[in-house]
Amino acid sequence: MNLIFTAAHFESLFLQLVKAYDISPPQYNVLRILRGQHPDTMLGGDLQSRMLHHKSNSTRLVDKLVDKGLVDRTKNPEDKRQMLMSITTSGLALLSELDVKVVDFDQKIMNLPQAQLIMLNNLLDDLRSSSLI
Repeated sequence: MNLIFTAAHFESLFLQLVKAYDISPPQYNVLRILRGQHPDTMLGGDLQSRMLHHKSNSTRLVDKLVDKGLVDRTKNPEDKRQMLMSITTSGLALLSELDVKVVDFDQKIMNLPQAQLIMLNNLLDDLRSSSLI
């Protein structure tokens, strides 16, 4: 329960950070995934599989990001049933600005010595890899 409570606490704090930029944490995640593919495009199914919140509606998230001019969506010329997504210049600029804020956020919120942060990361990795669910 402590892990769930702590995750919710940090997610709430992170929501406050990105909300000032008119995006949600799942939208931020989509932008980061697309930046990792840049300048290439990405299929919707591939995007969904890489999201942190697997139950999020990636189509709805992308729709909102397209409306904000942060993501482009085009039909796949090889298969018209598929959509290709890519991050726009505006999306890249937003992430560049947020990169600085996120590093600052991490340093303020994760106020632990480096050795403890490494240990925490390793323990969390171990928990995920040994999960039976």
